[in-house]
Amino acid sequence: MKIGIIGIGTVGGGVLELLKKEKKNIEKRVGEKIEVSWICDLKESVNKDSSYRFTKDYEDILKDESVETIIELIGGNTVAFSIAKETLKNGKNLITANKYLLATKGKEIFGLAKENGVKIFFEAAVAGGTPAVSSIYEGTFSGGIKRIRGVLNGTSNYILSKMEEGCSYEAALSLAQSNGYAELDPTFDVKGIDTAHKISLLSYLVWDELVDFEKIKIEGIDKITKEQVEVAKSLGKRFKLIGEAIKIENEIEIYVQPSLLDKEDQLYGVKDAYNGIESYGEHLGETFFYGKGAGALPTANAIISDLYKIKNSNAWN
Repeated sequence: MKIGIIGIGTVGGGVLELLKKEKKNIEKRVGEKIEVSWICDLKESVNKDSSYRFTKDYEDILKDESVETIIELIGGNTVAFSIAKETLKNGKNLITANKYLLATKGKEIFGLAKENGVKIFFEAAVAGGTPAVSSIYEGTFSGGIKRIRGVLNGTSNYILSKMEEGCSYEAALSLAQSNGYAELDPTFDVKGIDTAHKISLLSYLVWDELVDFEKIKIEGIDKITKEQVEVAKSLGKRFKLIGEAIKIENEIEIYVQPSLLDKEDQLYGVKDAYNGIESYGEHLGETFFYGKGAGALPTANAIISDLYKIKNSNAWN
């Protein structure tokens, strides 16, 4: 399998690292040789290995008929949207960690994949290195899932955990930024937008329907005060930013909001930058997934697992 990687940042670098370190094991599991034919980035400094062809223009990769699969890791939903569309129109498979792109442009992207007979996989888009997406799609589909909910944003969860330890919101955010959990502009994380992207994709995987993003009710954690957290703690409760999707008859409702959880709730114990996802099925009952939601190598591991699915699994689109 010949692949091209567009975007060699933290995660893209992690993908290249794992493909080297675990090459033999990965190829054995996938069932064929994996060759990185191209890497693409705007910075030439990422081109540290002469065995890859390097370009600043992603069109060079898309024109290469020998490349079967594109891994898109640039983020956003503008240039990444163009890359996704051209990838699929060129008959190439797409692997992405870009929840923003899929949650807002997914209907067109999934439609193009079906039209062109190619596959899209996005294990890393929801819970980083935690393999919850495959498990939910491939393992729970006959369980009559009625509800799925989770702590899906490690940044906001880390902030709330630090506030419970006595930090103000501002101090906790500063800690998150200094530890690499939050961007300089943390808007998507603290206002619940990132969580909304992720619960939207989980809902799609469960019910095969992508809800218009504008219809999702979203509230973040940026208005929660230290005093509110202390009161909750005194009552044996804690705040969590919860993304939840519920299907009642034929209607899907999705919302994101800070919620007060008690100790009996499975999501209560999801602390720091970890993620937790809970689903409830009529036939399956409760399932729970827990693990790291970010990090270069955990996320790269999820992306590489999609290479296995390209070769061996049915399409999710």
